[in-house]
Amino acid sequence: MTESIRLSADDVRQLRDVAERIARRHSSVRRFAIEIAERFSLTTGNAALNIRAISADPDWADTDLNQTFPWSRIRERHILANGGALFDLYIYERPGIGETGDLVCCVQAELDGQGLIAVHADSTRDVWRRSDL
Repeated sequence: MTESIRLSADDVRQLRDVAERIARRHSSVRRFAIEIAERFSLTTGNAALNIRAISADPDWADTDLNQTFPWSRIRERHILANGGALFDLYIYERPGIGETGDLVCCVQAELDGQGLIAVHADSTRDVWRRSDL
């Protein structure tokens, strides 16, 4: 049986709150659009939202951005790889409804079978970490 996870509403809210707090360090806009990145392996060509499904490199230097998808995809059920998932989120300015502005920053979300473990900014690990760890 393949283990999978669907984030709880609380985890989704927590992730969005932390991502927006990180983005506010770089931009003064009021609202942000968040997209989830699909990355592809430079060695196999396989693509996935869960970086751990295509890369064993701790820095995932053997992957590159393929495309981004709307934030709503974070609510899907995701297959875990080796008990976990790692998502790369792109945070954009949102000047108006339905508009996407400039890229502000990227944030990474780490999950296990219980849900959201940690949120990382590009240069800072564990900006937020689940309290039971």
